[in-house]
Amino acid sequence: MDNQNINFNSGEKNVSLTKEKSTFIPGGRAVGAGAATEWIGNAWKMVKAKPMMWILLTLIYSFIIMAFQFIPFVSLFAALFGSVFIAGFIAAAEKQRTTGNFEIDLLFHGFKNKFGSLVAVGGLSLGIYLLGVIAAVIIGGSSIYQLILDSQYANSDPTLLLDSLSSIMLALVVITIFSVVSLAFSWFAPALIIINDLKFGEAVSMSLSAVKKNLFGGFLFFLLMGILFGVSTIPLFLGFIITMPIYMATFYTTYRSIFYAEEVKEQKSSLIS
Repeated sequence: MDNQNINFNSGEKNVSLTKEKSTFIPGGRAVGAGAATEWIGNAWKMVKAKPMMWILLTLIYSFIIMAFQFIPFVSLFAALFGSVFIAGFIAAAEKQRTTGNFEIDLLFHGFKNKFGSLVAVGGLSLGIYLLGVIAAVIIGGSSIYQLILDSQYANSDPTLLLDSLSSIMLALVVITIFSVVSLAFSWFAPALIIINDLKFGEAVSMSLSAVKKNLFGGFLFFLLMGILFGVSTIPLFLGFIITMPIYMATFYTTYRSIFYAEEVKEQKSSLIS
């Protein structure tokens, strides 16, 4: 796929709608916290340009994920394919950026291209998260178990709740940290593998590097997305029809913003003949 045409427009010139050439930045760059709104805004522009295609793409993906939950044992491994499907959304977004259109079957692009590397990203992400769950259970599991036992009695001990609260809160902090680390390794990796043809190790390393450079922007981005998802629940969850495609498109818009910059054309001095 051609990475040199039509970048999304941005006040900080992270992306552009012109056909100026762009330069890939290994390891990514810091773009500032203000870029968080641009990532979402650019994703909205993509979805708005092809709304029915993006909605259909997201609905097919959602139905597949839900179907996984009803198949014994398969649901346990569904998370492994998360990065494979994300690669499909990224391929669709790249095709739309370069040609103005895309095909629905691009959702399965990752199953036909770089499948092993993409599954490895999912495995790493899942493994880190499971380590967090294990650590959280070790820290707060006994406290939760004691609270469950105590709740069966009419006269439960309030001091037990207070004593257990610190352990439970610490467990939540631990699992949150592991979740963030898991996300940092996997957020940009599918795009780097599919578009830039990077190997698994190099892709997850660059993803982590890019996230570290944009921690505050990432925090603000997820805060804003959380608000959007919250608002989407109000009208009988119908808002998710638009919010979910926007979220999936941000895997691409964040990648383009952080890993690409417009080439600056050098102007010759008038003194040079």
